[in-house]
Amino acid sequence: MTGQRKWKIGIIGAGGISEAHLEAIRDEPRAEVVAIADVSEETAAMRAARHNIPRVFADYRKMLEETETDAVVICVPNYLHAAAAKAALAAGKHVLCEKPMAMNSQEAEEMIAAAKNAGTILMVGQNNRFRSEARYVKRLLDEGKLGHVYHAKAGWVRRSGIPGWGSWFTRKEMAGGGPLIDIGVHMLDLTLWLVGHPKPVTVLGQTYAQFGPRKRGLSEWGRIDDGGYYDVEDLAVAMITFENGFTLNLDASWASHIEKENVFLHLYGSEGGTSLHLLDERLSLYHEWNGAPATTDIQPKKEKERVLLFRNFIDSIEGTDTPVCTPEQALYINRLIDAIYLSAQTGEAVKL
Repeated sequence: MTGQRKWKIGIIGAGGISEAHLEAIRDEPRAEVVAIADVSEETAAMRAARHNIPRVFADYRKMLEETETDAVVICVPNYLHAAAAKAALAAGKHVLCEKPMAMNSQEAEEMIAAAKNAGTILMVGQNNRFRSEARYVKRLLDEGKLGHVYHAKAGWVRRSGIPGWGSWFTRKEMAGGGPLIDIGVHMLDLTLWLVGHPKPVTVLGQTYAQFGPRKRGLSEWGRIDDGGYYDVEDLAVAMITFENGFTLNLDASWASHIEKENVFLHLYGSEGGTSLHLLDERLSLYHEWNGAPATTDIQPKKEKERVLLFRNFIDSIEGTDTPVCTPEQALYINRLIDAIYLSAQTGEAVKL
């Protein structure tokens, strides 16, 4: 459906990440937020006042029943993603869900089934695919400029970045895990989107908890709950092999004795390589010129990746485009995360 229609959006979850989505929606003239729900009605009311949202709910189910919304954006903790998505889809709403898609692949499969049954859009908010640097690399790869890409190193590593000690962030039953499923999911998704989602063969993973159990390496993100606990990793590492010969080394940490936080992706190709640093918004291309090693630093035009993500969501609703972040691809990532955690638990490689 096209034209001047304004799509009515509901927000499920008024925590910190909802602010990023609300700012992006503000830049999309085809959408307006008409309701927001959070178990903390006070927090929801604060977001509503800031963004002129007319209706506030303490229960998203009531929001789905009592408001005319076309779509919802899910910004609740990980363990609530599947339930909220399935309820919204059953109500005939289009759904944009924050990453990770779900706590595990079984929940992700249930969400996909619900979307197919409803006949509505289900999209996962992997915003880093929309970064200008990432889209530039995607074009290079699609045009074959790097030749045969055979290996990648990717990671998101923090020096002191454990969020909300004792809160849902650090409880496995609520988060599904630690930095791997929280921030490592970004780099896993970005890398495998760039190289075309090859079929995985083996996964070898290991996890460590050297900081969190001692309440060290904490960040200012999230609220500390001294009545809670910490039973997730603060570092996860993985080596994944794929059917086409591609290999990936992945690191994800909330806390570690390193120089500084780094979000990186290095691609190794037969005709060239790239180095992408998301925090610094740096992109370098490594290649040869006249038989000698050469480096080209690239500065693509900057754009707001969450605005582009939400624009793609609206385009998909209107039928003029398809989701860049499909639920099937998010399920693929959930399966790899499951395998990394299983390998770390058993001490053995997991065959897929």
